[in-house]
Amino acid sequence: MVLVSESKPKKEKEVENINRKYLTKLLPQVFRTEGDVVPFDLAKIEQSLVNETGLDQILADKITELVVRRIISSGISFLSGPHIREIVCSILSEQHFEEERKLYTRIGMPLMDYEAILEYGVDENANQDMNPESIHHWAANRISDEYALLRILNSEEAHAHLFGDIHVHMLRYFDLRPFCQEWDPRMILEHGLPPVESWAHCSKSGPAGSLRVAVTHLAKWLGIIQGEFSGGQGYDYITTFLAPYARGISDREIEQSMQCLIFETNQIFAARGGQVPFTSISCTPTIPDGLLNIPAVGRHGKLVGYYGDYKEECLKLFDALTDVYIQGDHNGKLFAFPKHEIKIKKEWLREFEPSYLKLMEEVATMGTPYFLNMCPDWMPDEIHSQCCRKFLSGNQIIEQCIHDPEERKNANVWENYVTIGSLQSVSLNLPRYAYLSENEDDYFTILDKKIELSARILRKKWNLVEKRLNTGHLPLCSGKIKGKPIFNIKDQNLSIGFTGLNEAVKSLIGFELHENDTAYNLGKKILNYMVAKCNTMTERDKKYYSLWEQPAESSSGRFARLDLKHFSKKAIVQSSGKSAYYTNSDHFRYDAEIPLSVRIKKQGDLHPIVNGGVITHIWLGEQKPDLYGLWELTKHICLNTNTAYFAYSPDFTYCPHCRKMFRGGSFICPQCKSGDVKVYSRVTGYYSEVNRYNPGKKAEWKARRREILSM
Repeated sequence: MVLVSESKPKKEKEVENINRKYLTKLLPQVFRTEGDVVPFDLAKIEQSLVNETGLDQILADKITELVVRRIISSGISFLSGPHIREIVCSILSEQHFEEERKLYTRIGMPLMDYEAILEYGVDENANQDMNPESIHHWAANRISDEYALLRILNSEEAHAHLFGDIHVHMLRYFDLRPFCQEWDPRMILEHGLPPVESWAHCSKSGPAGSLRVAVTHLAKWLGIIQGEFSGGQGYDYITTFLAPYARGISDREIEQSMQCLIFETNQIFAARGGQVPFTSISCTPTIPDGLLNIPAVGRHGKLVGYYGDYKEECLKLFDALTDVYIQGDHNGKLFAFPKHEIKIKKEWLREFEPSYLKLMEEVATMGTPYFLNMCPDWMPDEIHSQCCRKFLSGNQIIEQCIHDPEERKNANVWENYVTIGSLQSVSLNLPRYAYLSENEDDYFTILDKKIELSARILRKKWNLVEKRLNTGHLPLCSGKIKGKPIFNIKDQNLSIGFTGLNEAVKSLIGFELHENDTAYNLGKKILNYMVAKCNTMTERDKKYYSLWEQPAESSSGRFARLDLKHFSKKAIVQSSGKSAYYTNSDHFRYDAEIPLSVRIKKQGDLHPIVNGGVITHIWLGEQKPDLYGLWELTKHICLNTNTAYFAYSPDFTYCPHCRKMFRGGSFICPQCKSGDVKVYSRVTGYYSEVNRYNPGKKAEWKARRREILSM
């Protein structure tokens, strides 16, 4: 068979065109996914090969000839665009054009895989129900994942992710979205909703004229912005920024407005796949020092004195929020979102003891508070906390955002809007590197290479988001207030997480972190190495890399299962089979038989090293704890340990028939004996139904050692 070439004489081309018409009669018509049927056209294959793979015309002609021969010889009577592409890819592989095959491949999924999603859903994320939106979301994820692996990551990077050396979190959004963000409420309070200039895609609201409208705007923004991020969103110091709106109104109005904030945030199914947005608010009982002399934004966006003038209102808001969380929703269920984060300073422990004692009731009743402990000497006086538990001091933000050393000297971080976030996270499979190592030196060599590989991927994400901001793919993030974009890529961190330090240490020396000082100190050595490496890369690349305790809801199980498959004789995992998992980040094994005081102290001593994403979980048993005993333990943790962030986590059983929450994780209602109940517990960093957990997290939930702090 002869195909057209530009160099051939006119007469020869005419003969070949006749041959093409004859061939067209031998070939079946093509059913197009766009919804029509067209004659088979060789030229379309040739041209697409040239355009998509970069093959020259002669090679494209050769591949097309082989494709046509394959179709005719097979006697195929039905052809579609995807089918033709499969045949072309097969021919490209046979002819050793592997890179061209990757460029030409079609991304999607087998029908059987889609049907499985349609019928059973995906249990990756415990915050997601099965619904039409989530099914479309899961299916679309497959395409986005494949695109990132084929077109964005190179072969080494894609292999490292697929094989389980590393885990690129939210791979499906790698090409488009930043990860998580903490927003400054003043943006919305001062400029209305949405706060950006020249926004024509929805109605524009002016600045709020009341507390009720202010919290509604803040809640809606957390829903609106979900479309441009892959992770959580939150507000820092929310009781401070809302304080001017609480002046002159009754305590009842304040409480109802706080109810509005919590309910509005929980009733927006705007996150990826119809999820309730993953949100957080951080609260203080008084105005922090850094904000005392900052002009306060009040009703209608006007300046009304200074935030230091509103200490009384700040405390009222703080207490009202606690009351709302204690009450739960109409059916008595806890509020999973926004995460209720409480900041504690030494001087506040005594001054605001009644308010903190009320929080102990919230702990005992709903388990929802998280405590950010600013008492240890190593913690700065002012902490900016992101929704993913990453902490930055005011000085760190100034250093990151202000490059002129002279400007830094007298800068107050609050003079501008404080919006900080994480652009992307990549996690390290620490046990895997131990299985690959002959000795400790080998381990650090491999670890170093995997951190560099992760950094390379993170830099790709930086460049992609920078490009998307410039091309308008992130219209809200690239929107401006007074000429300045609300999202500045220079304010973003590139996050490196890690999983399974406990199992890595055991593989290297035969002991777990809690079993002796040698193992514990090796764990600290590995952490210090990773932090130092991140700091070195920050200096080198002028981009902010940070090590953090990635929650690893799905990756801890994924790593463990892959290591059981590829390193079956060496793998040290918790549980087994599909339920296998690694202990999260640098945590001690959850069922380790060690005293609570030892666990808290030793776990807390790792917090100053890592700093980002740290948390100590205190799993509680069925008995309701004594509130004063709980408060004494809280003060002890704050004043006598290095713990930066901790949470008390009881299990709860909710019965829809009794409309009541019961302590303990029983799958039968203790009151009416119904089996139609839901068990709630904290998974990584939020409460969710245990039945929604993935198999690894269910196994972890069963293994947790629960403490009895009884009355």
